[in-house]
Amino acid sequence: MPIYFLCFLAMLAASVLLYVGGLLITAITRRPPPALVRAGAVSPLQAAGLALLWINFGVGWVLYFNVYCIHVDMAAVSDAAFHAFARGYVRRLPVVVLPFGAMCLVWSLLLWSAPGRLSRRTLWGIATLTLVSLASTPWAAGAQDDFHDHGYSDRAFAQLELAHLVRTLAVSVAAVWALVEGWRETKAVVAP
Repeated sequence: MPIYFLCFLAMLAASVLLYVGGLLITAITRRPPPALVRAGAVSPLQAAGLALLWINFGVGWVLYFNVYCIHVDMAAVSDAAFHAFARGYVRRLPVVVLPFGAMCLVWSLLLWSAPGRLSRRTLWGIATLTLVSLASTPWAAGAQDDFHDHGYSDRAFAQLELAHLVRTLAVSVAAVWALVEGWRETKAVVAP
């Protein structure tokens, strides 16, 4: 397994552990998780989280509307063309999966910080949406495995499109929410 993929899996595992740990602490103590992130690091971490949300927003919609549709086109040309495209896509996967893993990790880590610019409710909402997007990933990966093992099929393509749509919609809602909430907080601070 390539090193970038092991890093991706480690980021996802850490994201889930941080999220579930924060959820358990909050449920048991009825208080937010203790702040593990220093106060001075909260704003830059939230800014990085916002940037990662918008990177994944762009990547998600480009994949959904352009890249995945090429699977259909290549399958119409030939099985060899389809497999060549699918192999090329998998070789370029670090550009997609590493920012996705970083996004999930940053927003789960922000649960363990003071709210900063974004409210605690917003932090939990965005972290939850990133985990929803993460939960749809196995279905997209399963469709890619079917493509690799059995070639193109309409069923696998529909599975890929649906899983990726769920992922991209969750990231899109989170990105807009973070931007609107951050803008609202900025205006509230600036207002006399």
